[in-house]
Formats: sequence, C-alpha cells, structure tokens
Amino acid sequence: MTDLVLTLDERAGLISYLGRLVGLDNRGSVRLQASGPVLGVWGGPPLEVVTLRPVALSVALELDVTVSAQRLLDRLEEEGEGAADSVSLPESVSASNPVPLPDSVSGPAWAGLLPPRSGWSPLATVPASSVFDAVRVGIEAFGRRIALLSEEQRTRAALDAVAADVWNRPVVAGVPLRAAHAAELTGLLGRDGEVTAFESPTWLRLSCPGGSVALRKDSGSGLTLGVWALGR
Repeated sequence: MTDLVLTLDERAGLISYLGRLVGLDNRGSVRLQASGPVLGVWGGPPLEVVTLRPVALSVALELDVTVSAQRLLDRLEEEGEGAADSVSLPESVSASNPVPLPDSVSGPAWAGLLPPRSGWSPLATVPASSVFDAVRVGIEAFGRRIALLSEEQRTRAALDAVAADVWNRPVVAGVPLRAAHAAELTGLLGRDGEVTAFESPTWLRLSCPGGSVALRKDSGSGLTLGVWALGR
C-alpha cells in the first residue's frame, strides 16, 4: 500500500483543496501523479475544466492512480497530526503521520485526457487580485440576471443560457471567466501574486498562485447550470 508523507502545512492545504472539490461533487475523483518529491493532484470540478494542485512530498514517490476525492479526504482527516514514525525525515521537517491511499477507482473521462506537460506559450500575466475581482463581478452579474427572470421564465434552458453567457466571457487573454471561477472555487486563486494565461494548440490554462486550471479550447458550448446556481 502506498503512503503519502506530507508536512503539516502541505497536509492542511491538500485537505482544503479536496474539501472544496468534494463540496462541488461529493462523488468526484482525483488523479494523483508523482515522479519524485512533488505530487500533482488533478481534479475535475463540474465546470468543464481540470484543476491541478501541486503538493510537496516529504518522501518521494512514483505514482499515477485515480482515487475517490472523498475517501482520500477522509484518510487525511483521520490521520492525527504528529511525527511520522515509520519514515526517517530530517529533524527540520515536521510531518503528519503517513496517509495510506484509498483503493483506486475507474477514472472519469477527464482523468484520461489531461493537458500536456509541455508545448505551452505564455499569453499574458496580470495581478491575481484583478482576476479575483472579475470573478466576483461575474457572480454578481449572474445573480442580477437571474433575479430579473420571473418564476415562469426560470427554466433550465434559460438559466443555462445565462450561465454560458456570463462564464464564457474572456478574463485573461481570451481564457474564459469560468476557468478563473473554478480557480476561486477550489482555492487556487486568492488575491495575492500573479496569474498567467497560457495556450497550447488545443488547450488554455491559467497558472494561479495555488495551482492551475486548464480547459480545452472547444469546451464550454454546452454549459449546464450545475454549480453556477450556487452563487459562490
């Protein structure tokens, strides 16, 4: 069985990220990829995007597995904070107990079609605060437009049309606002630092202070209401 050994800070950050993903989809999965001391935790929030949070490992791993986000979150929360007795770590490293990974699951479609690791071209860099503010403006605009609809007009199709119009607007160098919204919902955005937009031949990506959000260039035409109605 494979164990994750993390510092207390990295453990807390991963718990926060997984908690947000589970809050969006309590039956969702995450794909875990590691080759050395860094673990990439891929998520698929119901926004037609994929999110990536890097996690520094106290013990290097070679790993590529898909597991339940809820079960991994449960394992992380169950393991009490304290010294990692089963591994030898430098005295300067404060680590939580090793966390055994849950059993692997059949991955959802997004987990088998991740963006490339190379071949990206930078498009623009802007302050994270401006992107955060754009997300809040989008949420307010969505709410205002829904409020203008009568009860009879609030059909699923009408709500989906509003969601698509608001969240497919560009936010940085043509990257749709929904990518920034996904970053904000999963805790990858924040107000500090910078956000850089990248593109590959078939993907767009926002690199945020806490991780990345990527989406295919041909996605988003069929947005459904889903999480948009939560007004976060």
